[in-house]
Amino acid sequence: MSQTAPKPACRRPGARPPRGPSRLAVLIAALFAALAHGAAAPARAEEDFAERAHALVTPYIEAGLFSGVILVAKDGQPVFRRAYGLADREWEIPNTPRTHFRIGSLTKAFTAAAVLKLAEAGRLGLDDPIRRWVPSVPEAWAGISLRHLLQHRSGIINFTALPNYYDQIARVDHTPAQIVALTAGDPLLFPPGERFEYSNTNYVLLGMVIEAASGRSYEAYLRETILAPLGLKETGYDDLTVILPRRAAGYRRGRAQWRNAVPMAASSAFAAGALYATVDDLLAWDEALSGPRLLSEASRAAMFDDRGTGYGLGWFVSRAFGRPGDRTSGHRVFGHAGSIPGFLSINDLYPDDRLTVIVLSNTETAPAQKIARDLAVLHLGHYEAPEEIVLEDVILDRYPGTYRLGPRAFLTVTREGEGRGLTVRLDGPGLREPAFPFVPESDRTFVSPVADMRLTFETEPDGSPTGVILHREHRDRTGPRVSEVEAGAVLAQPPREHREVAIDRSGLTALAGRYALSPGLEIAVTVEDGRIFAQAPRQPRNELVPEAERTFFLRAVDAQITFTADEAGRVTGLILYQNGLETDAPRLPDGGEPTMRLGPRAGSPQDPKGSN
Repeated sequence: MSQTAPKPACRRPGARPPRGPSRLAVLIAALFAALAHGAAAPARAEEDFAERAHALVTPYIEAGLFSGVILVAKDGQPVFRRAYGLADREWEIPNTPRTHFRIGSLTKAFTAAAVLKLAEAGRLGLDDPIRRWVPSVPEAWAGISLRHLLQHRSGIINFTALPNYYDQIARVDHTPAQIVALTAGDPLLFPPGERFEYSNTNYVLLGMVIEAASGRSYEAYLRETILAPLGLKETGYDDLTVILPRRAAGYRRGRAQWRNAVPMAASSAFAAGALYATVDDLLAWDEALSGPRLLSEASRAAMFDDRGTGYGLGWFVSRAFGRPGDRTSGHRVFGHAGSIPGFLSINDLYPDDRLTVIVLSNTETAPAQKIARDLAVLHLGHYEAPEEIVLEDVILDRYPGTYRLGPRAFLTVTREGEGRGLTVRLDGPGLREPAFPFVPESDRTFVSPVADMRLTFETEPDGSPTGVILHREHRDRTGPRVSEVEAGAVLAQPPREHREVAIDRSGLTALAGRYALSPGLEIAVTVEDGRIFAQAPRQPRNELVPEAERTFFLRAVDAQITFTADEAGRVTGLILYQNGLETDAPRLPDGGEPTMRLGPRAGSPQDPKGSN
């Protein structure tokens, strides 16, 4: 549906004047004004940029979504360096710029540099087969080279996507060989080199290669060859049994409260994600990669050459803030994110602009990537601030209530005080999200300043809301307004039990194909030996268990899939039921081949229900 155009203000005749703005409204107004001013002006003094950057971050702090440390540097010198929130919530110890954070997959760049150092020394070749250095891997992996591992083109399943990884595997120490064994029995997802598929298993194998080629442990080789020569004294291989000064604890949100993140042994991530660091050390690391201090010019060129895959050696390679549809425009950016229980991190380098943005957070809910990109936009002068909207209380008071977005998913809209915007929380089985703030774009449309979401209310002529449209992840979900009692009763119901039934498996091949959940996010359905599997990007395959002729459930997670068809029996898509939501995924064309058909007993209802 179309959305109401922004207005400078919305006031009904005879309504009382709006009351004084709240602290959050003032902060947001200051943010928008500062950003709009910065977008039209040349580079400001460091103090001015720091003030505007702090204004940008403030709404995330006010919303309780971020704690950690942020650093922005130009030409290797910090122009914004500030800590927020608590490193230890139980003792109320604040974060500082010297706080140590677990950096997760930012480790991969260090691992890639270690491999390149060994290659420079003639100890290995990037195109060596993995079996030369790790002979114990399966024969099926014989065609995988070190370059395939470095660029995530091996086809090996990602072990951190296994259903029991965080609940069981990650909590205890493992040897690298034990980690690799978790997926060694599974077939490759594709022939080596065919395409990109992110897998932490690749970098665990590379850690084993480093140890075999150097004769040193991964930790010792990294420390002696990279960390010590560069003076990175605040970076190291994490060991939770060691006393590490200024170590941040990791946190997550659950049931509207802060909770300690689930424990994770560093060895369960190994060379894919076991390092800790400070923002200052990461800036020094980034600067070392910009010149010949660590790697040769040829090695640096190889590190940031993605060969068309979007991933070099330990770094994502892309462009940002370009013209829509023009992949050659915009600013070059080398970056990587890190995500492990309790921590999120971003390290983005804009090489042509000599700009570095680093965000380290000790909360799982932090929108770290959005903060990093918004800070880059602010510095580069691309920000287009939305026009500030002020709504009267009489309008804002219309919208609080409960809205149903799916069979068991509800949106709760509240106000926290006069003059504020709205706060929105999504509830459903398996959903663990914080409440997000929303500010008005018009009298019916609201946007979150801390997440890429937009909320539009459907109203009667008198303005009373009857439903909502939530735009999120390139998808609109609509739902009616319901009572709080109705929502509570639905959420209190126990999950439905799934039972496997016997079906005619000869028709399963008609279901194989690719289905689009959203732009860039697909589910691949395959059939092998009378068994049917579904796989999302960077996830392991999950077998679909039949509970009806064309309805299946997953044992690993609480999810269900129903395939749909048109009146002629052609497979048109599927509906994914998960976290209380229904998501419609149309079938994608498969190499121009005609769409396969379901048998006479298959198909969707006469009026198939679309996405909510």
